[in-house]
Amino acid sequence: MTLRIQRNKRVSISRLPGNYILKLRLIPWIYTKNGCVWLASMAVGKSMRQINDWMNQRRNLKAHQMATSLTGKLGPKAQIAAFNQLHEWLADMPYGDSVALRCDSANPEKQFQIWKKWFLKKSSKKWKINEEHKSFFYKCI
Repeated sequence: MTLRIQRNKRVSISRLPGNYILKLRLIPWIYTKNGCVWLASMAVGKSMRQINDWMNQRRNLKAHQMATSLTGKLGPKAQIAAFNQLHEWLADMPYGDSVALRCDSANPEKQFQIWKKWFLKKSSKKWKINEEHKSFFYKCI
């Protein structure tokens, strides 16, 4: 009997100070012959509907407000919580899978510079930084 690898979407929701909601999502994005590329995304908002509209790329006012605003003072706390959860998910990844992080905030250049500094300083050397696409890539070996 063989073990079948399940690639189900993973979601984590937590509350932040000031009645903000942090939602993390890891979804299978691209299937390859050796595994799967997962897309990790993170959103901070006041309501679940606003966050879901942005994550599902709906064209309405709530999603537009989310796409054009920055998190402000909650940014570092939310990103630390997000990376800690992502590291827990990486421990359960099957061999051959990989994770992609894209900078798609209201100010992607600023987000990329902050994440790049954090990845170079605190994260493992398995993360590959792509300056052209402003993204980060992790291969599970």
